[in-house]
Amino acid sequence: MISIRLQFGYRSLPPLVLLLAGSPAVLAQEPPRQPATIQIGGITLRPGGFLDIIGMSRSAATPDSISTHFGSLPFGDTPGQSIVSLRNSRVQLNGDYQLGEVKLTGYFESDFLNTTPRQSDYRWRQYWGRARWGKWELLGGQAWSLLRPNRKGFDSDRDLMNTDVIDAAYHVGLLGVRRRQFRLGRSFGDYKAVFAWETQGDFLARVTADKHFGHLEATAFTGRRGRRGATASAVLKLAPRVRFVTQESWLKHSAYEALGVVAAGPNGWAALEGLEVRAARRLEVYSYAGLVYASHNAGNRLVREWTVGFDHRTSLPRIWGVVLLSLQYSKTDRYAWTGRAGEMSFVMYRARYTFN
Repeated sequence: MISIRLQFGYRSLPPLVLLLAGSPAVLAQEPPRQPATIQIGGITLRPGGFLDIIGMSRSAATPDSISTHFGSLPFGDTPGQSIVSLRNSRVQLNGDYQLGEVKLTGYFESDFLNTTPRQSDYRWRQYWGRARWGKWELLGGQAWSLLRPNRKGFDSDRDLMNTDVIDAAYHVGLLGVRRRQFRLGRSFGDYKAVFAWETQGDFLARVTADKHFGHLEATAFTGRRGRRGATASAVLKLAPRVRFVTQESWLKHSAYEALGVVAAGPNGWAALEGLEVRAARRLEVYSYAGLVYASHNAGNRLVREWTVGFDHRTSLPRIWGVVLLSLQYSKTDRYAWTGRAGEMSFVMYRARYTFN
């Protein structure tokens, strides 16, 4: 039996604000469009966001929205389920101010995916301030952890290697969530180094290299209760239209960092591999495979996911904006240390209007 559930959840802000937009990851490969700006004295404001309509049909019934809890797939057979949601729609604002040799930036980003009971669906994703001077920069606030890889550099508001998938939870095998933090970074030409303290109690360090063949980075961290780990990732240009993406991670008492698909405390490792192909000027095809393994614990031993999909982009004439149409198929499974197992297949489709 198939159940259908509609999720809208706009109790906080009028839908009109959702027409503010930013660029999805797949558009980063195109020449950048000139963003809309507002000038107030010496302050330059750039509003952003997008309107996202996402549908999902899955072979198992779960309480999840369009953000899948990969580590909580139901054991045994359950009815199928379909949902449609606008909750991944996003609002953001970037502001810059030049103070002598220092460039000050404030960034705010929000969506409607808050799942806390008796609270509004509206939530803050990122909110931080940054100062850049010369080759140095200092950032403070809630931003992406340094465990989430980039396609280049280490900025938190752009060029993240979140894969091209539709799912708001991204993909099994990735590391890193948004956390409050302080970070200090320095550029050395094609190379960059950054150090961070995050409220999880971790100290992190990352080095990156951006070359003609792509992006390389390595990150290490240490924290309380013996938490430590290391991760390496890359986005490599195999051909003018083909990219290979990967993240490989080793985790000591911190396997939970892999999107929380296993319990907190165990050791583990995670891996993500993928290919992204620009099949035509407006068409991108992608395929990813990821897994997370955890040492003996009361929860999951192994969680895996395979995905294939495409994005088709259309620029709108006479107005600012892009329409992105997407379709993907994924299969996920999990195996608990108790011997129980569960799996789910799902199809997702998306229509996104991006204003820029």
